[in-house]
Amino acid sequence: MIVYVPDPLEAFTPKETLPRIRIKLESGGHLNAECLGFDQVRVLSLDSTDPMDFVNRQYQPGSIIELKPGL
Repeated sequence: MIVYVPDPLEAFTPKETLPRIRIKLESGGHLNAECLGFDQVRVLSLDSTDPMDFVNRQYQPGSIIELKPGL
């Protein structure tokens, strides 16, 4: 019999978490993302009632979005 137990040291070591942001979409939905750098975010989840937001590949969880400042 093989028993798998979590590493007890892993439970006590602090894990670094990246800052998270919420980006408002034009459709009224929101993207929940974590900051990777100055101008990049990784999509964590999508909150929207517009079905077309879920079809957009750029909004899929795990995708990386380049942020561009509005002019």
